[in-house]
Amino acid sequence: MNRAFLYIDILGFETLVRTNSNKIDRIFSIFDSLKVHKQFALHTVVFSDTILVFNKDDGRTTDYYCTYLVEYAQILFYRLSEINIYFKGILTFGEFNFTRMSNIQAYYGLALIDAYKDEGTLEGFGLYVDKRISDEIIVFDKVPFSEKYEFILLCQSLKNLYSATRGVLPIDISLLTDTDTFIRIDEDLRFFREIEYIMLNHPVDAIKAKYKKVYETYKADLPLFFKIFEERGFLPFAINSDYTGSINPFAILAEQELNGSKNNSIGLEQPCN
Repeated sequence: MNRAFLYIDILGFETLVRTNSNKIDRIFSIFDSLKVHKQFALHTVVFSDTILVFNKDDGRTTDYYCTYLVEYAQILFYRLSEINIYFKGILTFGEFNFTRMSNIQAYYGLALIDAYKDEGTLEGFGLYVDKRISDEIIVFDKVPFSEKYEFILLCQSLKNLYSATRGVLPIDISLLTDTDTFIRIDEDLRFFREIEYIMLNHPVDAIKAKYKKVYETYKADLPLFFKIFEERGFLPFAINSDYTGSINPFAILAEQELNGSKNNSIGLEQPCN
C-alpha cells in the first residue's frame, strides 16, 4: 500500500546509550506522551533511535496525512529541543506494508528503504520533504535543499514574525500577544541560541558543520532577522526592549553539556555516532 510516510532518526543516540545518559528515558517518555498515538488516521512504530509514522488506510487525501505528520514532527522537535536532542526526519510517499499479526508487527517497503538510505545523504538535521509531495504541504514554509528534497522550516513562529514585520525589528510588543501566530517565538530563539553555541564551540568539526548547515539554511531565508539577532545573541530583547520572553535567555544547555562532557557527563552528540 502506498502511504504518507515519516521516518525520523534521533541524532547522537548511540552516544547516549554508551554513556547511560538519563536522557534515553526522557526521550522515550516524550515519544510516549505525544498525541499522535491518539490520532485515528496514523500509526506509530518506535524501535531504538528510529520512529516511523504513517497513515493506517487510504481513506483521506494525501495532504491531510502530510499536514498531521508535519505537525507531529514539529511537536517532537520542540519537545526534544528542550533537552538539546535533535532529529533528522524524512517525509515521503511510497509503498509501505504494515500488518499486525498474532504475536508480532510486520512492516517493510520501499518507502522505508529509500528514507533510510537518503537520511545519510542529507546534511544537517530537521525535517525534509520529498519534492514529489511538497505541494501537499501548505501550512508550513519550505525552502529548496537538494535535488530530491526540500527543507521544512519547523521554527514557524519566527518565520511568521519575519513575514509579518518584513524582517524589521523592534516591533510593538502587543503583536506577540494578539494572536497565536507567534506562540513559539521563545522556543525558536532558544533553539538558535543552542545550535549557534554548538556550531561555534563543539570540538568535532563534522558535528559543528551539521549544526552550521541548519543555522545557515534558516539564515538564508531570514537574513534581516539574523543580522540583528547575531549582534544581540538571539535574545528576546531584540524583538522589543521590554520583552523578556518565557525562557531564561542566558541559560545555554549546550554550554553546560559541552563543559560537562569533559567530566564524562556527555549529553550532546559525540563523534562515535
